[in-house]
Amino acid sequence: MKMQTEQVTGNAVGPAGSPLLRISGLCKRFGATQALNHVSIQFQAGEIHCVLGENGAGKSTIGKIISGLYRADAGEIWYGERRVSFGSSREARHAGIVMVYQELSLAPSLSVRANLWLGAERGKTVFALTRKSREVTRVREVLARLGLADIDMEQAVGAFPVAIQQLIEIGKSLMSQPRVIIFDEPTAMLGAVEKERFFRVLGKLRESGMASVLVTHHIDDVIAVSDQVTIMRNGHVVDTFAVTGAVNADFIVGRLTGKAPGSHGIDNQSNLRFPPLLDFENLPVSSGGTRVFSVGRGEVVGIYGVVGCGAESLLHNLVGFQPLPATASVSLKFEGYPWRPASLSAALKKGVSWLPAGRASHGVFPSLSIAENLMITQLKKFSRVGFIRHRRTESAADQLLQECGVKYSDKHDPLTSLSGGNQQKVLLARAMVGAGKILVLEEPTAGVDIDAKHEIHQRIRALAATGVSVLMLSSDLTETMTLCDTVWTMFQGCIVKTYRNPDEHDKASIIADVVGRSGQSRAEH
Repeated sequence: MKMQTEQVTGNAVGPAGSPLLRISGLCKRFGATQALNHVSIQFQAGEIHCVLGENGAGKSTIGKIISGLYRADAGEIWYGERRVSFGSSREARHAGIVMVYQELSLAPSLSVRANLWLGAERGKTVFALTRKSREVTRVREVLARLGLADIDMEQAVGAFPVAIQQLIEIGKSLMSQPRVIIFDEPTAMLGAVEKERFFRVLGKLRESGMASVLVTHHIDDVIAVSDQVTIMRNGHVVDTFAVTGAVNADFIVGRLTGKAPGSHGIDNQSNLRFPPLLDFENLPVSSGGTRVFSVGRGEVVGIYGVVGCGAESLLHNLVGFQPLPATASVSLKFEGYPWRPASLSAALKKGVSWLPAGRASHGVFPSLSIAENLMITQLKKFSRVGFIRHRRTESAADQLLQECGVKYSDKHDPLTSLSGGNQQKVLLARAMVGAGKILVLEEPTAGVDIDAKHEIHQRIRALAATGVSVLMLSSDLTETMTLCDTVWTMFQGCIVKTYRNPDEHDKASIIADVVGRSGQSRAEH
């Protein structure tokens, strides 16, 4: 059905009480997959509206159609009192609708100021230098709203941690002063402190009358900020409800999964003893001095801290991504011998595998297929005298894709054709298959739905049960406490405390540790 549309070049404002944005009967098909099937949702001004659903339910597709990246096959989009269809994201942005995508779209070598102005240059002339003072003023305003007023706007974006880059990405969407903003998994890479900053920004956007749409899998985020929730399943809207005081996590999980609360627990076998495998020697502790911190065979250890706490550097040293300099005070021992891998491939040969954060920039090979992305680290295993045995490789890929529950049409399609959550499943499977002794995970469940997260946790525990040690860095505190046998908290490069078998009673103490407010500064070992 061809849509008759009116192009919009300014903000649309409807009568008081009417929705600011309304989609009606949207349909979208990708090959054999029906991504959206007659979807209708209303978004009000001054409202935070969360859209939940399993991976592949069609949530992100809605945002991409509204923001002009995709064209709907059928249905209508109403912006205020006008029926619209945008031919590009730029058109939508100029009309007041923007989308913050799950994957970063920043130019790493450009400054913060330059990145924020990319795409917001409408009306700029060849004499752009005469407007620099205006640019600086506007960038300062946006950074202040994000709680980033102290960062150097002339520094290259690539020099900042991923969580800060995520906030800068959100800042890009605010530059054009939109009326509707769609966030796709906005907190997936944010730590506790950065997430609170983002929530404060959302509160201010609500007060200003903006409609904020959150595509997310984080139930805690929904409860913390949302006014309205829409639940999707297999391209259909199956439920919509307001978030009131009676709505809690169990209620939302039940509506989302159709399963009884409490059915997502895992047995982490925390009472087992773990034979030693890996030692971090001379790690600074918050009370002063240094200690040795050990990881046992089959133990799942989580390192929890805010962005810049030093945990990323520690794990990057372990996997050879950022080799330790010869003069470093911190040292590693692996199976009793000094460990200083020179590269990622050197670590992988010894059975140390890594899933990095930020899959678009650090994990996905966009020009390769699903199967090629999955098996790229295992080709030597399936080759003979320099020739790859393709039948065995493809058979192994089929088995792995089935085991990790990836939804796909053809394994020879590009990996980028999958939803973000399914891409994450493929990358996790690739990391796990290479982990003979140690698996290092950064944000292992970023962008995946509740059921998929549960399956991933079970697979991690099953791998640990074979004797593989797991070190995990996750911004999701609930995930860290649920999955890990041991949690180390870090602040400013120091270990603050060690928690064995952490539970809900430890949550407040863990948060206090990582923001430098712990009343107890010694490292409990």
